[in-house]
This record gives sequence, structure tokens and C-alpha cells, in this order.
Amino acid sequence: MPITFSVRRRIAKATRIALAASVIAGGAVGTALATEPTAYAATTAATSTVGGKISRTEIIERAKYWLDKGLIYNQGGSYTDSSGKSYRTDCSGYVSMAWHLSWSPNTIALNESSYPINFNDLKPGDILNSDEHVFIFAQWENAAKTSFSYYSFGSTPVKYRTVSTGDANWDGHPRGTYTPRRYHNVIDEPSVKNTVHLQRVTPGGDLFNAEGDYSAGRWSGWTNQGATQLKEVTSAGTGTVNRVFALGGDNRIYENDGDYATGKWTGWTLLDGAPQAKAVSASSDGNTVHLVAIGLDGHLYNSDRDFTAGKWNGWTDHGGNNLKRVTSATTSDHVNHIYAVDGSDQIQELDADYGAGKWNNWQVAGPAGGFQAQDVTASVSGTTVHLGAIGMDGNWYNTDGDFARGTWNGWWNGGGGNLKRLTSAMANNVNHVYAIRTDNTLTERDGDYTAGRWNDWATPAGGGEAISLTASFTQ
Repeated sequence: MPITFSVRRRIAKATRIALAASVIAGGAVGTALATEPTAYAATTAATSTVGGKISRTEIIERAKYWLDKGLIYNQGGSYTDSSGKSYRTDCSGYVSMAWHLSWSPNTIALNESSYPINFNDLKPGDILNSDEHVFIFAQWENAAKTSFSYYSFGSTPVKYRTVSTGDANWDGHPRGTYTPRRYHNVIDEPSVKNTVHLQRVTPGGDLFNAEGDYSAGRWSGWTNQGATQLKEVTSAGTGTVNRVFALGGDNRIYENDGDYATGKWTGWTLLDGAPQAKAVSASSDGNTVHLVAIGLDGHLYNSDRDFTAGKWNGWTDHGGNNLKRVTSATTSDHVNHIYAVDGSDQIQELDADYGAGKWNNWQVAGPAGGFQAQDVTASVSGTTVHLGAIGMDGNWYNTDGDFARGTWNGWWNGGGGNLKRLTSAMANNVNHVYAIRTDNTLTERDGDYTAGRWNDWATPAGGGEAISLTASFTQ
């Protein structure tokens, strides 16, 4: 039977209840994040124009493009960016490539394209420049700003390093000779609020929503979203709108959008033309949603909608071998990475490059050797995918794939025990992982990729029972 629904529900401002201390990101000491080895082929797509506006995310993507290529430092040499434009292979040429400048100025001439800033105001993609050397600031390594990481081409090859702010020399030159500077054409991406929208389908098929404010350390209570007979739910944030998609009792896909700027929901509507499905996943790229579903035939189907421009573009069959579970996440280079569990419980990957207009073929996902799973989830930061899975032993496993560098780290066991369903969402460099146990109760674990730590498993939103779960953030 189809779901039943109510129209234009208002987003509730329910009574707040305290978050468990161990669920607040960065609030507990846990397992250190894994490191990287295994190679994986990947490319980077540019979205800026030469000498034009460029986001901080793209600057870092471009910086990564020369990393691990074994380039020889040579002030008389050159190498291309991902689109084929050549830049000088030295420190200032490297910055010019990352900033997508029209030429390769020296360190002094870089000042014409930038302006000085305070040291504590450094953000990814800014530079530390002197008369003799320059390097690209990547990120602060802790909240106290006592260390930072950076990209540099001061010698062979391009390097990614971490340095203490108290060190006498930074990248081989006295720290006092550097001036922090910012590119005139850099764009700050819209900030994502630190409040998660967590939805669960109860064993009875009802849908409930809770808001978790990680900055304030509190959750709202659960509110009924006005739907029944649901089997599964997924969501994706576009701007201030949380777009929720659910499978009804008739295996059809329904949508309900909540605009957190106006405080209104659209009400549930049927997606006409969508296939009957047994699993569904949504990811977003700007104001566009990429929706994928596993049909009753075990194939993967896809449809896209730009919510600024118009309607869904129709459904396309992308095959697959008796697929059972699916997740998806879109990296900042406009590639939608789709992961599905097939009939042999292996995680398979299918990538759609929307910048190039191409889909690749299905292949084994993650580090070499593959992984068997009961369920799978993915979230992103920049061009890195954080892939999580419930192993056949009921524990949660994680691996990270940096698609700009072309590497995966290894799978590591994050525990949990007796898990059956999984979802995740990324905000402010923290990966929030939510899982359903075999007794239908909820649990959460958070990985702070800035601090390099995971906290312990804890109960989110005061608990509750679920058979399906989704999480997303909005601006």
C-alpha cells in the first residue's frame, strides 16, 4: 500500500534534550583515524576559469593534483594542471597552478594577486609567502592553532607536511620571513550549519525527525513527519532545504522537502515515473539532487533534478548484479560516487562524472581486495569519500578514499556489534555515523578529521527504534 501523508507540516521547535557527552564531536578521546596506502585511479575536474573566481575547495584539489606525481623541482621546467595548462615547476609556479592564474609569477609578483592577512585568519588555499619561498596553507591541525599542514614545492617532489607554529623554520626558511596572504579571487563556500537532520522509520512504518545541534550539544525531541507504511528513507540537503525521499509500502518513491529558512514542509508527493524500488539513496551537488534506487530487478536506476531549473530528468537503468543496498555521495569535483552491495555481499562502485558527462563501469569499491558487507554508507569532504560498511560480523568498518590523490586507506574495524543498518553525514570536517542495531535501537559514532580522533559509540537523540535511518545537514 502507498504511504499516507499530511500537507505542509511546520518544522517543530520541540523541547531540547541533552546530548550524551560522548556524542558531541571532539568531546571524547577514541580511536585515531587511519592512514593511507593503497592506490586508486582518479582524476580532478576544474570548475574555475583561468584567472577567475575559485573556491578554497578547488584550490586544495588543484594542489593535490601535483602531489604524488614525482615532479622534479626545476625553475626552467613546467607541468600541466588537470586541464592541460602549463605552469612552472617551482614553489611559486605551484601556487599559480593551484590558484589557476594565467601565468607563473615569482614569489614577489604573487603579491600583485593577493593581499596580506592576519596569521590566525589563515584558511585552506591561502599562502605563506616570502621573497625566497612560498607554500600553500592546507588546514589548522588543532583548535588552538599551534600547528598546521601545508602543500609545498620547495624541492623534489611536491610535499604535504605538518609544522608547529613555534618551529624556528617553516619548510626550510625562517618563519619570521613569511607573510600570510590571500588570493584576490578566492571564494568562501557557504557555511554548513552544525545541526543534523536525523530521520528514522519505525518498525511500524512511521517517520520521525530529530534535530541535533552539535555546537550547542543538544537534540530536539522526535516529531512525527506525517507518513505511515514506510520501508526506507534517505535525504540530501540543498541550501536551506532538507529533501527527504522514502519508499512506501507500495515500493514507490515519495518526496517531502523541509525549508529551514521558512520553517515549512511541502508535504509528501509521489515521484511519477520512478521505478518500484527496494533501496534508495540521495546526494546533492549545489542545488541538484542525484537520486539512485535499486529496482525490484536488482538493477541501479538514477534520476537528477536541478531544483533551481526544473523537473526530474527521467530514470536511467545502470545495471548491476542483484544489488541489495545502496548509498551515494557527491564530491566537490561533481562526481557522484555510488556504492552498492551486490548478490555476493561485495561492495561495488559506480561513478558518474557530471563535469565530464560520463559514467564509468561497475568495479569493486575501496581498497584492493574488496569488502563484504550487509549495508554501506558514504559521506564526503572535498574530494575525499568516507566509506562505511557493516561487515558480516555486525561491526562497522571505515575507509577513506582521496580521489584527488588517487588513494584509499585500509579498512579498520570501528566496532559497534550487532549492527544492521547504517547512514552518515559530514559537516565541519566531522563524520557523523549513525547505525541501527539488530534490536532496532540507535547508536552513533563521530570522527573528527581535524583532530584525528573518533569518539565512542553512544545513543543519539534520546534513542528510539528504527528499521531505516538517514541524516543530512543544510545551510
